[in-house]
Amino acid sequence: MRNGPSTSAADREHPTPSAEFDALFHGEHRSGGFARVARLADPALPEEIEPFSFLSTDLLHHIASALALQPGDILADLGCGRGGPGLWLARDGHAKLVGIDFSPVAVAQARQRAALFGLDRNARFVTSELTATGLPDASVSAAVSIDAIQYAPGRTAAATEARRILRPGGRLVLTGWHPRTPGDPRLSARHRDTDWPAVLRTVGFTAVRCHTRTTWTDIYLRIYRTALQMGDPDGDTALAGLQSEARRRLPTAHLLRRVAVTAIAPPNGVPVT
Repeated sequence: MRNGPSTSAADREHPTPSAEFDALFHGEHRSGGFARVARLADPALPEEIEPFSFLSTDLLHHIASALALQPGDILADLGCGRGGPGLWLARDGHAKLVGIDFSPVAVAQARQRAALFGLDRNARFVTSELTATGLPDASVSAAVSIDAIQYAPGRTAAATEARRILRPGGRLVLTGWHPRTPGDPRLSARHRDTDWPAVLRTVGFTAVRCHTRTTWTDIYLRIYRTALQMGDPDGDTALAGLQSEARRRLPTAHLLRRVAVTAIAPPNGVPVT
C-alpha cells in the first residue's frame, strides 16, 4: 500500500487516482487517526514518524540496516507520503533525501515536516509518478518504497524507473505483501499474484532477496484490530477510513504475509530492459 491506508479503489486493477490519496492525507493531517492507532499497536515506533502505513519498529530498523546509508548518500523515498519514514531513515543514516509522491497534498505536508527531523536543508520533495520521477539517471545512492510501489501504473515500469535513478551498486528496499498461496482467488487482484523478486529480476536488479518475519505481519493485523477496538471515530475521518478498511480486509488478511524485498542496481553497461 501507498504509505497509508488503502481505499476501496486499492482493490481495483487500475491505478488509484491521486485525488483519493489527497483526501486521505488531508484527513490524517487534521486528526492523526492512523498514526495514533499505529502507535497503540507498536508503542516503540518513533513518535515523530507519524506513520501512515503498516510500519513496525522492527521493520523500520530492518529497512535501515538493508539500505546501509553512509553520510552524504542521497536516498530516494518512492511514494513518500507525508514523509515520516523517509525522513527518519535519512536522519539515521546522515543522508540527504528526495521524496517522490503523486499526491501534492502529501508532498506539501512532507515539506513542512522536514524541519522536525533537522533536514530542512537536506530534504526535498517532488510531485511525480513513480514510473516517471524526473530524477536524473544514476542520481541516488539508495531507494526505498514503503507499501507504495504497488500503486504505480505498472509495476515493471516503476521497477525500471527505480533502477534507472539508482547509481551502480545502489540498494533498493521495498515493502509490501505476498500471498501465502500464489493465485489465491480469495485475495484481491492487487495481491493474489504479487511476486516482487520476479519483477525486480525482470528489469535487471541483482542480489534480490525477499525477507519476511512473523512480527511484521502481526503488526499489520494488530493495527486493523486496534482500530476496530477504538469504537466510534467521532468525526475522525482517518480513523473512520481505517476502520472501514479493517472490516473489508481482516477476513482475508491472514492469507498475506508482510515482506521486505532488497535488491542491487547492476554495474554500468548493463542495459535497462
